[in-house]
Amino acid sequence: MKKIAIPLVLIMLVLYVSSSFAQLKISGRVVDEGDKTALQNATVMLLQAKDSILVDFGRADESGKFSLTKPQTEDMLLVVSYPKYGAFSKFLEKGGQLQDMGTVELTAVANLIEEVMVTGRIPVVIKGDTIEYDANSFATEKNAKVEDLLKVLPGITVDSDGKITAQGKAVEKVLVDGEEFFGDDPTLVTRNLRSDMVDKVQVYERKSDAAERTGVDDGERVQTINVTLKEDAKNGMFGKLEGAVGTDDFYLGKAAINKFQGSRKIAAYGIASNNGTVSLGWEEEEKFGLGDDQMQVSEDGSMYFFGTGGDEFSYWNGRGRPQALNTGLSYMDKFGKNGNKINLNYKFGRIENNEITEGISQTNLPNGVFNQSSLSNNNVENQRHRFNGRYDWNIDSLTTLLVKVSGTSGRREANDYSEAFSTNGEGVPINDNNRQLTSDAKNSNVTYDGLFTRKFKKVGRSLSLRLAGNISDDNGEGFLNSVTNQYLGDSTSSVVIDQFKEMSRKSNNLQTSATYTEPLSERWRTSIGYSYNNSRTHSINNSFNANADGDYNVLDAEFSNDFDFNTVRNSGDLSVGYKSEKIEFNFNNNLRNDDLFQRNNYLNEELDRAFLTYNPRAFIRYNITKSKRINLNVNRNNILPSLMQIQPLRQNENPLNIVEGNPNLTPAQRNTLSLNYNSWEMLKNRYMYLGGSVSQEYNSIQQNITIDSTGLRTMRYDNMRERVNNSGYLWGGIGSNLIKKYKIEGRYGLNANFSDGYNYQNGALNRNQNLSYGLNLSAEKNTTKNLDFRLSFNPGWRKLSSSLQPQFNSSGFTMSSDLWFKAYLPWKIQLYGTAEHTYEAPTEAFNESFTRLIFTPGVSKRFLENEALTVELYVNDVFNQNIGFTRFQQAGMISQQRYNTISRYFMFKVSWDFTRMGGVSN
Repeated sequence: MKKIAIPLVLIMLVLYVSSSFAQLKISGRVVDEGDKTALQNATVMLLQAKDSILVDFGRADESGKFSLTKPQTEDMLLVVSYPKYGAFSKFLEKGGQLQDMGTVELTAVANLIEEVMVTGRIPVVIKGDTIEYDANSFATEKNAKVEDLLKVLPGITVDSDGKITAQGKAVEKVLVDGEEFFGDDPTLVTRNLRSDMVDKVQVYERKSDAAERTGVDDGERVQTINVTLKEDAKNGMFGKLEGAVGTDDFYLGKAAINKFQGSRKIAAYGIASNNGTVSLGWEEEEKFGLGDDQMQVSEDGSMYFFGTGGDEFSYWNGRGRPQALNTGLSYMDKFGKNGNKINLNYKFGRIENNEITEGISQTNLPNGVFNQSSLSNNNVENQRHRFNGRYDWNIDSLTTLLVKVSGTSGRREANDYSEAFSTNGEGVPINDNNRQLTSDAKNSNVTYDGLFTRKFKKVGRSLSLRLAGNISDDNGEGFLNSVTNQYLGDSTSSVVIDQFKEMSRKSNNLQTSATYTEPLSERWRTSIGYSYNNSRTHSINNSFNANADGDYNVLDAEFSNDFDFNTVRNSGDLSVGYKSEKIEFNFNNNLRNDDLFQRNNYLNEELDRAFLTYNPRAFIRYNITKSKRINLNVNRNNILPSLMQIQPLRQNENPLNIVEGNPNLTPAQRNTLSLNYNSWEMLKNRYMYLGGSVSQEYNSIQQNITIDSTGLRTMRYDNMRERVNNSGYLWGGIGSNLIKKYKIEGRYGLNANFSDGYNYQNGALNRNQNLSYGLNLSAEKNTTKNLDFRLSFNPGWRKLSSSLQPQFNSSGFTMSSDLWFKAYLPWKIQLYGTAEHTYEAPTEAFNESFTRLIFTPGVSKRFLENEALTVELYVNDVFNQNIGFTRFQQAGMISQQRYNTISRYFMFKVSWDFTRMGGVSN
């Protein structure tokens, strides 16, 4: 296979499509950028690019329209000029078809700024805190999606999972005309909307809803991309149908349809697959929390059969072979003279998966090491309904009401089997355990949030009232069968568990707040606020043993619980802010009292704790220029002990692990300082980002671990008063033209992170360190001509260490490389592929290296005049090397896992893009 792949890549590098020798028309309309009025008699010239010889010229008519004839045999330069306006210029390659330049906007000389790069229709402009790209100035393929457009925009990168980075920051929201599209799933925009519908792409840091409405800066910033659509693309219908079949019974089916009519947008999609495609991509901001396939105890002491983790309906974590069905419907509209807005979204998902994981772990102790190997086989069937709604009511010019409602309803059925075997450092058996857990859990959740804002005639004066809450109801049942053997010399003791489990959890959380803002001067402002939170939870977890007749009705009081958990918080805020063109500053003082109450209804025992804490934070931004800035954040946060840490519930899911609480815990204090710098030089297509964050945690709450001679692990929460936990991050990068002639861009970055924490293991102080650092070197070309590619190398070093028995730590070299390429061949044929290489060196703890190369090549051909129909054939993991692998450290335990995943298969796919939109119909 490698012998075939090498000449295939060489062929892609040399093939090129020749153009014809006919004439074609160049047309457009010239207007003023500000008021959009036509610029009559504007001069339009067509020059040969190589020597600036005039080929054709003309003037715009009374409506600003122009038309010229362009030869196809030479590269040309189109120049549009008008007195007292900046000139417009665009490079036109030879060949091509009839080209409509659309609206050419010229900027008055008085309004020109240094940060404008004029190549075409002013491709990139900085407007205050926003970087704005003109979509028509960047070439993409026919029927390309927004994601393809983002890839060719300078300063923006998109990885294979659809995650976006802009100017070095991860993008968390993608909006359409300023509105959310399908809630918070960005790739439902980037992989659904067509790039030829886009007018502008804006990148900025979005403040929270409360900060935008009240003017009180809470320091929250979310890197956001806003996609604004062309006016003629806001009426019509478009979508995509896709179907694929492959070897080993792999399949994929997608359907997406969108109907736009002015401000009204209706969209629907559906996906059915078993090749790892569980959604249109990326992960939602509000995670549902259904990732682990185990019964766990939550922070408030409740037992969940469905666990806590990532949202498996939004992205696949690479484990198992999921069989997924995912559908969604979205509706957006504006109405009324005040422009009130409504946004409704509904999703339904169903996923079945089987995960098989083999793991080894090592715990360093003062007198040796404790080793464990494990095997788990988890089968899960999970389904969920989800609704999101938002209504923006502009009551009048000074009064607004924002209402958000969301609800979920789901069911999760799981059958989990696991084995574990423990030894000492000499390989002598200590214990073993096997467990079967079946569970069936239903859950529902409703969240509401209302924000009323009243602004007054005095600019900066406002009053905001907020009412928010959450109501949840979870019920589940299951069977636990477990056998544990402990080896003591020549004797063996066994513990057998055969129980029926029953769980019920209801919670009601309420939050209210009031904030008043007052301007002290043109630049200074202040605010004062008060908030009240009330959280009430009732949790029942019962365990039943079988009677003589085999009926599970004998209550096991030791592992059954009926608890009430109540938390009441009163909080006051006083902040002062300053804003000028150069400096933006906000300092917030927060005084908070938390009253935590727990009642054991079975034992009639109560536990009441109260904590008064001071939590200040400061945010400073200095704008060096319009394209260079420095941000500084300083926070002090008190971390309260949870009720789980104060008084955990007894559980026997694994009798070898016992958790003990501590009613004498006190809050931990974390101080965090972060600093970052960003610069953007559009004339040179160069950007740079550099940042760092350091945290110190005093009086931290951690688990002290004791492992006895039988392998029984006891974990007790306690404050670490003798040492300070430290952690930090460092990141930076530069992007610029690498070979400007061929439009190849280079990116060079560095990253490092460390954590330094302490706990006691068998009475000895243990220092746990996790350190990793590396480089990122990459080059890419995105021109949709000849050959496009992205190649990156990421060498690094990772250290996982414990101060106890340091000779058994895990330190070693890591290396990852990625390649993406696409070659454009004659007859509308494309060759494409991705390659991912991973290497991890052997370490003191794990004496084996890990190497993996995943190469996925493919070929596609487009049909029809508008290239709307595509047929392709590709091979996933052609060398059949995809193996799930991970190494990590947690609480003094160094672990390695291997798990099942999707490897080689062949796939044949057909897709059709259909459009009935203004200007882009097919």
